[in-house]
Amino acid sequence: MTVTEKAALHPCVAHRGWSGAAPENTMAAFRLALSEPTVYWIELDVHLSKDDIPVVIHDASLKRTTGVKARVRDKTAAELAALDAGGWFHRMYAGEGIPTLAQVLDLTRGRCRLNIELKDGEPDKDLLARKVCELLKAYDRDEDSIITSFDHALLLSVKRYAPRTRTGLILDKRPTNIVAVLESLQAQVLSINYKYVNAALVAQTEAAGIEIMAWTVNEQRELNKLAAYPQSFQLCTNYPDRWLASVK
Repeated sequence: MTVTEKAALHPCVAHRGWSGAAPENTMAAFRLALSEPTVYWIELDVHLSKDDIPVVIHDASLKRTTGVKARVRDKTAAELAALDAGGWFHRMYAGEGIPTLAQVLDLTRGRCRLNIELKDGEPDKDLLARKVCELLKAYDRDEDSIITSFDHALLLSVKRYAPRTRTGLILDKRPTNIVAVLESLQAQVLSINYKYVNAALVAQTEAAGIEIMAWTVNEQRELNKLAAYPQSFQLCTNYPDRWLASVK
């Protein structure tokens, strides 16, 4: 099997961009991920700003990545863009703002597909789902993107607004009755902590037509182990270079 075939068998999903080498969920991390030609997927996280614009950040709080003691929902998209979301990682990234989902859609158009996690804990789940679905449709990206969440209600809302968009349930535990659960959510993808991926789960989901994304696999040994599976599933990692070494 060639490297290209191995890469296609276990596609890389750059977790929050190339977040092992650039500040997570910033345009710098996304550009770096796009610099590797074999990275066809980027995973990112979305909240709504004060003015109801989908913005790309993992935490509901701004403290960890910007040092600001406030919530994402308390700032407009313009105010979030003006914050420093990169200096915490390295001074060379100082001034990297919090991007909008629209900016990332522009950057990745025709080059890379997106796995968009809708963060639970939003006060208006339906609004978050609607705003993201409307944006994907406006960019004609509703069929080449995947929307994932831990939150069942968010996934069901996505299906109301974008029935053609693939959705995925995120799990950080051993799955139980997973095929029936995904069917009830009209979801096609299982996004699961790689520690719970085993031969039985891969066989079960493959038979049911369910796609797996294993997250977040950063150690070379674990990447090598998962890349050796004969069945196809995605490997989500902070280090696309380590993924590339595993498929080589």
